[in-house]
Amino acid sequence: MGKYIEVPDTLAETLTGDEEELILEAVDNGFSIKLRSASDNNRQNFSLRHLLLPSLLAWLMGLMTFLLTQKSQISFTGDDLISVVHASTVFGILTGFVSFILAYRKTPHALARQSWFTKTRETLTLALTYTLVTLAVTVITFYIMRHTFSGVSFDPVTASLFVLAFSAIINFVLISSAVSVKVSNLIAMLFITFIGGVLVAMALNNQRDWWQFNFSFLGTYEAKRHWEFNLTLIFSALILLTITDYLFSEFSRSAYYTRKSAVVRFFYYLIAVLIACVGIFPANSYSWTMTVHNLSAFGIVVCIIVLILLLKWLIPDISKEFLVFSAITLGLLVLSAFLFLGVHYLSLTFFEIIAFVIAFIWLVMLINAIQDLSQSHRRWHLKLVDMTPEETL
Repeated sequence: MGKYIEVPDTLAETLTGDEEELILEAVDNGFSIKLRSASDNNRQNFSLRHLLLPSLLAWLMGLMTFLLTQKSQISFTGDDLISVVHASTVFGILTGFVSFILAYRKTPHALARQSWFTKTRETLTLALTYTLVTLAVTVITFYIMRHTFSGVSFDPVTASLFVLAFSAIINFVLISSAVSVKVSNLIAMLFITFIGGVLVAMALNNQRDWWQFNFSFLGTYEAKRHWEFNLTLIFSALILLTITDYLFSEFSRSAYYTRKSAVVRFFYYLIAVLIACVGIFPANSYSWTMTVHNLSAFGIVVCIIVLILLLKWLIPDISKEFLVFSAITLGLLVLSAFLFLGVHYLSLTFFEIIAFVIAFIWLVMLINAIQDLSQSHRRWHLKLVDMTPEETL
Protein backbone atom coordinates (compact mmCIF):
# COMPACT_ATOMS: atom_id res chain seq x y z
CA MET A 1 0.00 0.00 0.00
CA GLY A 2 1.28 3.46 -0.88
CA LYS A 3 0.24 7.05 -0.40
CA TYR A 4 -0.62 9.21 -3.39
CA ILE A 5 -1.60 12.83 -3.87
CA GLU A 6 -5.11 13.32 -5.22
CA VAL A 7 -5.47 16.47 -7.35
CA PRO A 8 -8.71 18.27 -8.30
CA ASP A 9 -10.00 18.09 -11.86
CA THR A 10 -9.25 21.78 -12.43
CA LEU A 11 -5.59 21.14 -11.65
CA ALA A 12 -5.48 18.01 -13.79
CA GLU A 13 -6.82 20.03 -16.73
CA THR A 14 -3.70 22.21 -16.65
CA LEU A 15 -1.63 19.17 -17.59
CA THR A 16 -2.16 19.39 -21.33
CA GLY A 17 0.75 17.33 -22.63
CA ASP A 18 2.98 14.38 -21.84
CA GLU A 19 6.03 16.66 -21.53
CA GLU A 20 4.58 18.39 -18.49
CA GLU A 21 4.93 17.08 -14.96
CA LEU A 22 4.26 18.15 -11.39
CA ILE A 23 7.32 18.68 -9.21
CA LEU A 24 6.99 18.44 -5.43
CA GLU A 25 9.65 20.65 -3.86
CA ALA A 26 10.50 21.21 -0.20
CA VAL A 27 10.49 24.94 0.56
CA ASP A 28 11.52 26.09 4.06
CA ASN A 29 9.03 24.48 6.45
CA GLY A 30 6.53 23.47 3.76
CA PHE A 31 6.17 22.09 0.26
CA SER A 32 5.59 23.63 -3.15
CA ILE A 33 4.17 21.86 -6.19
CA LYS A 34 5.27 23.31 -9.52
CA LEU A 35 4.38 22.56 -13.10
CA ARG A 36 7.51 21.99 -15.16
CA SER A 37 7.72 21.54 -18.90
CA ALA A 38 10.33 21.69 -21.64
CA SER A 39 9.75 25.45 -21.98
CA ASP A 40 10.73 25.89 -18.32
CA ASN A 41 14.04 24.16 -18.99
CA ASN A 42 14.64 26.55 -21.86
CA ARG A 43 14.03 29.54 -19.59
CA GLN A 44 16.39 28.12 -16.96
CA ASN A 45 19.14 27.75 -19.56
CA PHE A 46 18.46 31.18 -21.06
CA SER A 47 20.86 33.04 -18.78
CA LEU A 48 23.69 30.59 -19.45
CA ARG A 49 23.26 30.67 -23.22
CA HIS A 50 23.35 34.47 -23.33
CA LEU A 51 26.14 34.97 -20.82
CA LEU A 52 29.16 34.26 -23.00
CA LEU A 53 29.03 37.15 -25.51
CA PRO A 54 28.70 40.11 -23.08
CA SER A 55 31.33 38.60 -20.79
CA LEU A 56 33.78 38.23 -23.66
CA LEU A 57 32.99 41.76 -24.80
CA ALA A 58 33.78 43.11 -21.31
CA TRP A 59 37.01 41.07 -21.28
CA LEU A 60 38.03 42.46 -24.69
CA MET A 61 37.36 46.06 -23.61
CA GLY A 62 39.30 45.47 -20.42
CA LEU A 63 42.25 43.93 -22.24
CA MET A 64 42.39 46.77 -24.79
CA THR A 65 42.22 49.36 -22.00
CA PHE A 66 45.06 47.73 -20.06
CA LEU A 67 47.25 47.37 -23.16
CA LEU A 68 46.72 51.00 -24.17
CA THR A 69 48.06 52.15 -20.80
CA GLN A 70 51.40 50.53 -21.75
CA LYS A 71 51.91 49.53 -18.12
CA SER A 72 53.56 46.26 -17.23
CA GLN A 73 51.45 45.92 -14.07
CA ILE A 74 47.79 46.77 -13.51
CA SER A 75 46.64 47.47 -9.96
CA PHE A 76 43.89 45.21 -8.71
CA THR A 77 42.34 48.06 -6.76
CA GLY A 78 43.29 51.42 -5.34
CA ASP A 79 43.19 55.05 -6.40
CA ASP A 80 44.47 54.41 -9.94
CA LEU A 81 41.93 55.30 -12.61
CA ILE A 82 42.86 52.19 -14.57
CA SER A 83 42.52 49.14 -12.34
CA VAL A 84 40.89 45.73 -12.38
CA VAL A 85 38.15 46.88 -10.03
CA HIS A 86 37.30 50.01 -12.01
CA ALA A 87 37.37 48.21 -15.36
CA SER A 88 35.21 45.37 -14.01
CA THR A 89 32.69 47.83 -12.62
CA VAL A 90 32.40 49.97 -15.76
CA PHE A 91 32.48 47.23 -18.41
CA GLY A 92 30.54 44.71 -16.33
CA ILE A 93 27.72 47.12 -15.57
CA LEU A 94 27.54 48.46 -19.14
CA THR A 95 27.34 45.00 -20.70
CA GLY A 96 25.01 43.84 -17.93
CA PHE A 97 22.62 46.71 -18.60
CA VAL A 98 22.41 45.80 -22.29
CA SER A 99 22.12 42.09 -21.44
CA PHE A 100 19.18 42.79 -19.11
CA ILE A 101 17.34 44.69 -21.85
CA LEU A 102 17.90 41.96 -24.45
CA ALA A 103 16.90 39.21 -22.00
CA TYR A 104 13.81 40.97 -20.68
CA ARG A 105 12.46 41.76 -24.15
CA LYS A 106 12.25 38.01 -24.81
CA THR A 107 10.23 37.19 -21.67
CA PRO A 108 6.56 36.20 -22.09
CA HIS A 109 5.36 39.31 -20.24
CA ALA A 110 7.30 41.68 -22.52
CA LEU A 111 6.28 39.80 -25.67
CA ALA A 112 2.62 40.05 -24.66
CA ARG A 113 2.81 43.84 -24.53
CA GLN A 114 1.00 45.53 -27.43
CA SER A 115 2.02 49.11 -26.71
CA TRP A 116 5.55 49.98 -27.84
CA PHE A 117 5.69 52.88 -25.38
CA THR A 118 4.65 50.73 -22.39
CA LYS A 119 7.11 47.99 -23.33
CA THR A 120 9.96 50.48 -23.72
CA ARG A 121 9.13 52.26 -20.46
CA GLU A 122 8.97 49.00 -18.51
CA THR A 123 12.17 47.64 -20.05
CA LEU A 124 14.24 50.75 -19.39
CA THR A 125 12.84 51.23 -15.88
CA LEU A 126 13.55 47.63 -14.88
CA ALA A 127 16.97 47.67 -16.52
CA LEU A 128 17.97 50.85 -14.70
CA THR A 129 16.55 49.61 -11.38
CA TYR A 130 18.28 46.25 -11.36
CA THR A 131 21.49 47.69 -12.81
CA LEU A 132 21.73 50.43 -10.16
CA VAL A 133 21.10 47.94 -7.34
CA THR A 134 23.73 45.60 -8.82
CA LEU A 135 26.11 48.56 -9.14
CA ALA A 136 25.62 49.45 -5.48
CA VAL A 137 26.35 45.86 -4.38
CA THR A 138 29.38 45.74 -6.71
CA VAL A 139 30.81 48.97 -5.32
CA ILE A 140 30.39 47.76 -1.74
CA THR A 141 32.03 44.41 -2.59
CA PHE A 142 34.98 46.05 -4.31
CA TYR A 143 35.32 48.54 -1.43
CA ILE A 144 35.85 45.60 0.92
CA MET A 145 38.34 44.07 -1.54
CA ARG A 146 40.22 47.36 -1.67
CA HIS A 147 41.18 47.00 1.98
CA THR A 148 41.78 43.27 1.64
CA PHE A 149 44.02 43.19 -1.46
CA SER A 150 45.85 46.47 -1.10
CA GLY A 151 48.95 46.72 -3.30
CA VAL A 152 48.16 43.67 -5.46
CA SER A 153 48.83 44.03 -9.21
CA PHE A 154 48.83 41.81 -12.32
CA ASP A 155 50.08 41.85 -15.87
CA PRO A 156 47.53 43.16 -18.43
CA VAL A 157 46.45 39.70 -19.67
CA THR A 158 45.91 38.28 -16.18
CA ALA A 159 44.14 41.48 -15.11
CA SER A 160 41.78 41.20 -18.08
CA LEU A 161 40.88 37.64 -17.02
CA PHE A 162 39.74 39.03 -13.66
CA VAL A 163 37.59 41.52 -15.58
CA LEU A 164 36.12 38.57 -17.49
CA ALA A 165 35.27 36.72 -14.27
CA PHE A 166 33.72 39.71 -12.49
CA SER A 167 31.80 40.79 -15.60
CA ALA A 168 30.44 37.27 -16.03
CA ILE A 169 29.09 37.36 -12.47
CA ILE A 170 27.47 40.76 -13.00
CA ASN A 171 25.93 39.69 -16.31
CA PHE A 172 24.67 36.44 -14.82
CA VAL A 173 22.94 38.28 -11.99
CA LEU A 174 21.29 40.79 -14.33
CA ILE A 175 20.24 38.25 -16.98
CA SER A 176 18.83 35.92 -14.31
CA SER A 177 16.93 38.86 -12.82
CA ALA A 178 15.51 39.79 -16.23
CA VAL A 179 14.02 36.35 -16.91
CA SER A 180 12.52 36.05 -13.41
CA VAL A 181 10.90 39.45 -12.86
CA LYS A 182 7.75 39.26 -10.74
CA VAL A 183 5.69 41.56 -8.55
CA SER A 184 7.33 40.50 -5.28
CA ASN A 185 10.77 41.28 -6.71
CA LEU A 186 9.58 44.64 -7.99
CA ILE A 187 8.21 45.55 -4.57
CA ALA A 188 11.62 44.76 -3.08
CA MET A 189 13.25 46.95 -5.74
CA LEU A 190 10.79 49.75 -4.92
CA PHE A 191 11.71 49.58 -1.23
CA ILE A 192 15.44 49.50 -1.97
CA THR A 193 15.24 52.38 -4.43
CA PHE A 194 12.97 54.64 -2.40
CA ILE A 195 14.32 54.05 1.10
CA GLY A 196 17.94 53.87 -0.08
CA GLY A 197 17.66 57.07 -2.12
CA VAL A 198 15.98 59.00 0.68
CA LEU A 199 18.53 57.86 3.27
CA VAL A 200 21.39 58.89 0.96
CA ALA A 201 19.79 62.32 0.50
CA MET A 202 19.37 62.67 4.26
CA ALA A 203 23.00 61.73 4.92
CA LEU A 204 24.36 64.11 2.27
CA ASN A 205 22.35 67.02 3.69
CA ASN A 206 22.90 66.27 7.36
CA GLN A 207 25.14 69.31 7.85
CA ARG A 208 22.44 71.57 6.43
CA ASP A 209 20.04 70.56 9.24
CA TRP A 210 17.39 69.81 6.64
CA TRP A 211 15.00 68.46 9.30
CA GLN A 212 14.59 72.01 10.70
CA PHE A 213 12.87 73.04 7.45
CA ASN A 214 10.74 70.24 5.98
CA PHE A 215 11.02 66.87 4.28
CA SER A 216 10.78 68.45 0.83
CA PHE A 217 13.84 70.60 1.61
CA LEU A 218 15.95 67.62 0.49
CA GLY A 219 14.86 68.27 -3.08
CA THR A 220 15.22 72.05 -3.19
CA TYR A 221 18.08 74.07 -4.64
CA GLU A 222 18.97 75.13 -1.09
CA ALA A 223 19.95 71.55 -0.28
CA LYS A 224 23.57 70.53 -0.67
CA ARG A 225 22.70 67.72 -3.11
CA HIS A 226 19.09 67.91 -4.28
CA TRP A 227 19.11 65.74 -7.40
CA GLU A 228 19.43 62.44 -5.48
CA PHE A 229 16.16 63.04 -3.63
CA ASN A 230 14.24 64.20 -6.71
CA LEU A 231 15.60 61.40 -8.89
CA THR A 232 14.64 58.87 -6.22
CA LEU A 233 11.01 60.03 -6.34
CA ILE A 234 10.89 60.02 -10.14
CA PHE A 235 12.47 56.60 -10.36
CA SER A 236 10.20 55.20 -7.64
CA ALA A 237 7.20 56.47 -9.60
CA LEU A 238 8.39 54.62 -12.71
CA ILE A 239 8.80 51.41 -10.69
CA LEU A 240 5.29 51.85 -9.26
CA LEU A 241 3.93 52.21 -12.80
CA THR A 242 5.66 48.97 -13.78
CA ILE A 243 4.34 47.17 -10.68
CA THR A 244 0.83 48.36 -11.55
CA ASP A 245 1.14 47.02 -15.10
CA TYR A 246 2.41 43.66 -13.84
CA LEU A 247 -0.18 43.43 -11.09
CA PHE A 248 -3.28 44.21 -13.11
CA SER A 249 -2.24 42.24 -16.18
CA GLU A 250 -2.49 39.19 -13.92
CA PHE A 251 -5.41 40.39 -11.82
CA SER A 252 -7.49 41.05 -14.96
CA ARG A 253 -7.49 37.28 -15.60
CA SER A 254 -8.84 36.54 -12.13
CA ALA A 255 -12.49 35.83 -11.34
CA TYR A 256 -12.35 38.63 -8.75
CA TYR A 257 -11.59 41.28 -11.36
CA THR A 258 -14.47 43.60 -12.30
CA ARG A 259 -14.80 46.84 -14.19
CA LYS A 260 -14.71 48.68 -10.89
CA SER A 261 -11.25 47.22 -10.27
CA ALA A 262 -9.97 49.33 -13.16
CA VAL A 263 -10.60 52.38 -10.96
CA VAL A 264 -7.96 51.11 -8.53
CA ARG A 265 -5.55 50.77 -11.44
CA PHE A 266 -6.30 54.36 -12.48
CA PHE A 267 -5.60 55.62 -8.95
CA TYR A 268 -2.25 53.81 -8.90
CA TYR A 269 -1.31 55.42 -12.20
CA LEU A 270 -2.38 58.80 -10.83
CA ILE A 271 -0.45 58.34 -7.58
CA ALA A 272 2.68 57.36 -9.54
CA VAL A 273 2.37 60.50 -11.68
CA LEU A 274 1.90 62.66 -8.58
CA ILE A 275 4.96 61.11 -6.90
CA ALA A 276 6.98 61.89 -10.02
CA CYS A 277 5.68 65.47 -9.99
CA VAL A 278 6.85 65.89 -6.39
CA GLY A 279 10.36 65.13 -7.64
CA ILE A 280 10.13 66.98 -10.96
CA PHE A 281 8.83 70.20 -9.36
CA PRO A 282 10.88 70.90 -6.18
CA ALA A 283 9.55 73.04 -3.35
CA ASN A 284 11.79 76.02 -4.10
CA SER A 285 10.85 79.19 -2.24
CA TYR A 286 9.17 81.96 -4.24
CA SER A 287 8.82 79.74 -7.30
CA TRP A 288 5.79 78.41 -9.16
CA THR A 289 7.19 74.91 -8.77
CA MET A 290 6.34 75.02 -5.06
CA THR A 291 2.64 75.30 -5.90
CA VAL A 292 2.77 72.26 -8.18
CA HIS A 293 4.89 70.40 -5.62
CA ASN A 294 2.43 71.04 -2.78
CA LEU A 295 -0.61 70.19 -4.92
CA SER A 296 1.02 66.93 -6.01
CA ALA A 297 1.90 65.94 -2.43
CA PHE A 298 -1.61 66.84 -1.27
CA GLY A 299 -3.07 64.90 -4.21
CA ILE A 300 -1.26 61.70 -3.14
CA VAL A 301 -2.88 61.83 0.30
CA VAL A 302 -6.30 62.60 -1.19
CA CYS A 303 -6.03 59.67 -3.62
CA ILE A 304 -5.16 57.27 -0.82
CA ILE A 305 -8.02 58.49 1.38
CA VAL A 306 -10.48 58.09 -1.50
CA LEU A 307 -9.14 54.61 -2.24
CA ILE A 308 -9.54 53.58 1.41
CA LEU A 309 -13.11 54.86 1.55
CA LEU A 310 -14.12 53.19 -1.73
CA LEU A 311 -12.05 50.02 -1.42
CA LYS A 312 -14.89 47.74 -0.30
CA TRP A 313 -16.98 48.88 -3.27
CA LEU A 314 -14.13 48.75 -5.79
CA ILE A 315 -12.86 45.30 -4.74
CA PRO A 316 -15.71 43.55 -2.86
CA ASP A 317 -13.67 40.37 -2.28
CA ILE A 318 -10.84 42.12 -0.44
CA SER A 319 -10.19 40.49 2.93
CA LYS A 320 -11.73 41.85 6.13
CA GLU A 321 -8.28 41.95 7.68
CA PHE A 322 -7.08 44.37 5.02
CA LEU A 323 -10.19 46.52 5.43
CA VAL A 324 -9.39 46.77 9.15
CA PHE A 325 -5.79 47.65 8.28
CA SER A 326 -7.08 50.31 5.88
CA ALA A 327 -9.30 51.80 8.59
CA ILE A 328 -6.31 51.93 10.94
CA THR A 329 -4.25 53.59 8.19
CA LEU A 330 -6.94 56.22 7.68
CA GLY A 331 -7.09 56.81 11.40
CA LEU A 332 -3.32 57.26 11.63
CA LEU A 333 -3.36 59.76 8.75
CA VAL A 334 -6.11 61.76 10.46
CA LEU A 335 -4.32 61.56 13.83
CA SER A 336 -1.01 62.75 12.38
CA ALA A 337 -2.80 65.64 10.66
CA PHE A 338 -4.47 66.57 13.96
CA LEU A 339 -1.16 66.43 15.85
CA PHE A 340 0.34 68.77 13.25
CA LEU A 341 -2.50 71.18 12.48
CA GLY A 342 -4.57 70.91 15.64
CA VAL A 343 -2.22 70.89 18.60
CA HIS A 344 1.05 71.59 16.73
CA TYR A 345 2.71 68.62 18.40
CA LEU A 346 4.44 67.45 15.21
CA SER A 347 6.73 69.64 13.16
CA LEU A 348 6.15 69.98 9.43
CA THR A 349 9.14 67.73 8.68
CA PHE A 350 8.04 64.82 10.82
CA PHE A 351 4.40 65.17 9.80
CA GLU A 352 5.43 64.84 6.15
CA ILE A 353 7.68 61.86 6.90
CA ILE A 354 5.04 60.07 8.98
CA ALA A 355 2.27 60.69 6.44
CA PHE A 356 4.45 59.58 3.53
CA VAL A 357 5.59 56.39 5.31
CA ILE A 358 2.01 55.47 6.26
CA ALA A 359 0.78 56.08 2.71
CA PHE A 360 3.71 54.19 1.18
CA ILE A 361 3.19 51.12 3.39
CA TRP A 362 -0.54 51.05 2.64
CA LEU A 363 0.05 51.22 -1.11
CA VAL A 364 2.46 48.28 -0.94
CA MET A 365 0.12 46.27 1.29
CA LEU A 366 -2.76 46.83 -1.15
CA ILE A 367 -0.55 45.53 -3.95
CA ASN A 368 0.09 42.37 -1.90
CA ALA A 369 -3.64 41.99 -1.17
CA ILE A 370 -4.58 42.30 -4.86
CA GLN A 371 -1.81 39.89 -5.83
CA ASP A 372 -3.14 37.38 -3.31
CA LEU A 373 -6.58 37.64 -4.94
CA SER A 374 -5.16 37.28 -8.44
CA GLN A 375 -3.32 34.09 -7.40
CA SER A 376 -6.30 32.49 -5.66
CA HIS A 377 -7.53 30.75 -8.82
CA ARG A 378 -4.14 29.03 -9.10
CA ARG A 379 -4.31 27.40 -5.68
CA TRP A 380 -5.77 23.96 -5.10
CA HIS A 381 -6.39 21.86 -2.00
CA LEU A 382 -4.68 18.48 -2.26
CA LYS A 383 -5.01 15.43 -0.05
CA LEU A 384 -3.12 12.21 0.50
CA VAL A 385 -5.02 9.00 -0.23
CA ASP A 386 -4.14 5.38 0.49
CA MET A 387 -4.24 3.13 -2.56
CA THR A 388 -3.47 -0.54 -2.93
CA PRO A 389 -1.12 -1.61 -5.74
CA GLU A 390 -4.12 -2.97 -7.69
CA GLU A 391 -5.84 0.43 -7.63
CA THR A 392 -2.79 2.15 -9.12
CA LEU A 393 -2.82 -0.02 -12.22
